[in-house]
Amino acid sequence: SVRQALLWVLGRSGRKDAAALLIEQLGDKAVRCAAADALTDLTGMGFGTDCERWRSWWAQHKDVDGERWLEQRLAYQGSRARRLEGELERTRAQLVRLHQQLYSRLPVADRLGHVQAAAEQEDVVIRQLAVQWSAELLASPVGRDDPLARVPRTQQALAELLMRLSHDGSADVQRMAILALGRVPGEATFERLRSLVQQGRAPARAAAVRALAQQARAEKTARQKEVVAVLQKALDDPALEVVVEAAEDLGALGVPEAGPVLVCLLRHSSDHVRQAAVHALERVADASVLDELLAALDDPVVAVRFGLVGAVSRSATGGAPLEDKQQERLLARLQTILQKDADPGVRSRAATVLGECGDPSVLPSLWERVVAVEDSRVQEKAWAAFVEVHVRAENLDLLKEWNGTLARANQRQRRVLLLNAAYQRWQQHPGSESLVAPAAELLAGTQLELGNWSAAVPLLRVLLARAGTTLARERVLQSLLVAAEQALREGNRVAARATVAEARLYLPRDSKLAAEFDNVEKRSQQGNPKSEIGAPARAGHPK
Repeated sequence: SVRQALLWVLGRSGRKDAAALLIEQLGDKAVRCAAADALTDLTGMGFGTDCERWRSWWAQHKDVDGERWLEQRLAYQGSRARRLEGELERTRAQLVRLHQQLYSRLPVADRLGHVQAAAEQEDVVIRQLAVQWSAELLASPVGRDDPLARVPRTQQALAELLMRLSHDGSADVQRMAILALGRVPGEATFERLRSLVQQGRAPARAAAVRALAQQARAEKTARQKEVVAVLQKALDDPALEVVVEAAEDLGALGVPEAGPVLVCLLRHSSDHVRQAAVHALERVADASVLDELLAALDDPVVAVRFGLVGAVSRSATGGAPLEDKQQERLLARLQTILQKDADPGVRSRAATVLGECGDPSVLPSLWERVVAVEDSRVQEKAWAAFVEVHVRAENLDLLKEWNGTLARANQRQRRVLLLNAAYQRWQQHPGSESLVAPAAELLAGTQLELGNWSAAVPLLRVLLARAGTTLARERVLQSLLVAAEQALREGNRVAARATVAEARLYLPRDSKLAAEFDNVEKRSQQGNPKSEIGAPARAGHPK
């Protein structure tokens, strides 16, 4: 036994000269196996008790210098360590699966005891499972017939377990336990989370900030003021991850008091902090912080500027109407961004916000971006905002003016899109009934001007049925005559006769248009109408 112990020591010594001595001991039957094991530990070779193979190997390596021998030894030990780590991870994963299977098969009443036992395990992964199971048990509803309802003080036991694990030496376990405490109401958990925000490691402080916000959302007004005060102090934390978490949670709470506090973070040196503050301001900004938001729009980070435009939209449209001077500053700043910002995403979002809160004064700027050599996103958003401003303005004269401007720019399709959007939206908006008929008449006239008689006829039918005065009816009948003429020119005699038939239902006998409608009907009943309108007559076919 003493010799075997000596061989074991030599095998782990790492010395080159120990190999020769171990090979000599392979001839002794009493210690042959111990010598073979020691040689394997020393060299990494698996020749077993084969003395000849060991001697042959030694003949090739006995002249290796010490440095080379140590390199080989290090490579062997590194490979062995990696192999053992892989085996350990597989064993750990198998252990976790076994624990999960056991937990899933346990009766509900016995799960609490299993969770408490798992929380005492040395393995970090098992303690993480204990935290996960505790959170699941806390979230599951406990009914009158639920087995958990018969376990005394189940919720209290789980809260105590999570409180204990919030002191865990593993950062991952501690963080998970702190986050789970956000689901546990009560004064004790609140005090524990508040103390964690002020001390401990940075990940634990960030987790405590999130848990406090979660607790405040669950208890609403009962805790919100206290939690907001704690989160405001957390904004001065030296760790950026804590500051970012506090800013995000202040926005998630949605309290108005958070706006002025978050605005101060827009001057922070960290890009991540400013970005988190902007995301929070998109949910809580109001008119009181609009000037600060406009001043921060020169931020060098694209994501921050993009979020600031959204926060500006929130402050302009989310509360009370802005004062006239604030409105002027807002529109001027957004138009500058639309024209000069280096990022197309920021420009496109500025166009969207102009559509939400702009007045007719921004229409020239929007139209300039629509027709400019510009990114397609900016053009699309600028056009959508252009239409939105027209719809919200509910001004027929403005619509006619811009319809003429688009006509002079030869924007045939956009003219139709603009007029159709105004007509459709005004139909759905209460209080805009007086604009619906003029908008439909303008749209129908534009369609006829562009030769789209098939799109104009349905509108004219509606207008003819609703015409309240003789003059209005005459205008619609005149437009129907134009539509019938266009249908006849295209060779659609059936549509031309149908249009004439509809017009006759409202056409007075003494109307000057009666003869013209008769003429259209007569021509539609003849041969090829194209030969009858503006074309020279052919032989055998009188004009």
